[in-house]
Amino acid sequence: MELINPRTFLVVANLLGLLCALVLWVQAKSFPADIGGLADWAKGVVLMGCASGLASLRGLAPDAITIVLASALLLLGELFLVFGLMRYTGRQPKWRPALDAIAGVIVLVVWLTWGSHSYPGRIFIMSLAHVAFFSYAGWLVWHAQPKGFGSRFLFVTCVFAVAVASLRIATLSMNTAEADDIFDRSLIQQVYLGAFSLGILGLSIGFVLLANERLREELEYLATRDPMTGALNRRAFFARAAIEWARLARVARTQRPLAVIVSDIDFFKKVNDTHGHHVGDLVIKDFAKRAGEMLRIPDILARFGGEEFVVLLPDTGRKEALQAAERIRREIEMRRDKALPPYTVSIGVAAIKEDTADLDALIAEADAALYRAKQGGRNRVEG
Repeated sequence: MELINPRTFLVVANLLGLLCALVLWVQAKSFPADIGGLADWAKGVVLMGCASGLASLRGLAPDAITIVLASALLLLGELFLVFGLMRYTGRQPKWRPALDAIAGVIVLVVWLTWGSHSYPGRIFIMSLAHVAFFSYAGWLVWHAQPKGFGSRFLFVTCVFAVAVASLRIATLSMNTAEADDIFDRSLIQQVYLGAFSLGILGLSIGFVLLANERLREELEYLATRDPMTGALNRRAFFARAAIEWARLARVARTQRPLAVIVSDIDFFKKVNDTHGHHVGDLVIKDFAKRAGEMLRIPDILARFGGEEFVVLLPDTGRKEALQAAERIRREIEMRRDKALPPYTVSIGVAAIKEDTADLDALIAEADAALYRAKQGGRNRVEG
């Protein structure tokens, strides 16, 4: 049976590598700097593509280029892929031990090429290196965030690469008569080279998907969060609150309570005028942090603007909401950051009733309670 020339697979891998690298370079330039690893990944794909291009010249160029240099570029490319994932996951790559390991593999390749003239030995040592690189890459992907289709796709691709390299090792003893030092035209080698060509494409697609998921997560965070405090913004608050309100429509309101807390930092303008707007911003961030620590996981904290914050308390009645508000008030009054000026907070509380028309009415009721707290001397809770 006439098999496809192995050079075809290697040339295809080279072209795919260069094309994928171009996509990765463009993304590396346009993505936020905190999404690391794209540039490393692009370099890795270029090196792997160049390695396959050099390997396709076997029989036409010296073995020092088509075997040794191609192997070195291939291993360096895989190293850049791993380092790209390390940067993506916030880890710091260590060059020296990795380069020492690659140098050791290349020394073995040189000896197996001109010393023992062992083609199976060369395949074994390179396949073993592939298993090591992609096993570690798969481990990094498994722990990468966010967990989505991109991370699953890239993890499966790494597992596939490990499986192919392991299969190549397991089948070394088969069809040895068909192996030669120029090109192995066995079916096993053709499957291996075909998987290598597709693997470059799969790895690039997987990392692009992974980076895009991180970008989407960051953009979603920016669209829903107050940039100063990290609390939800007004738009995101009402989107989350609408879900809670819809849940209430399915049951009697007395069976599933809902409460709102509206808070305002007392005499905040005086803080700004006395200490400056920078200190005022620190006070706002301090309140958001400490108030958030007083809340449960289901509670929804949002900054409505300036020094005003609103908290939605699902499954919480009036009595429990007043207790939660008092905990926040006491926390702000009694425990404070010594680097900040002392400040207090006034809080209004409202709980849903049978005649509460909608969420806006519930917030308006809590806002009216806040006004009473301010009129009553501030640093107090009204409901």
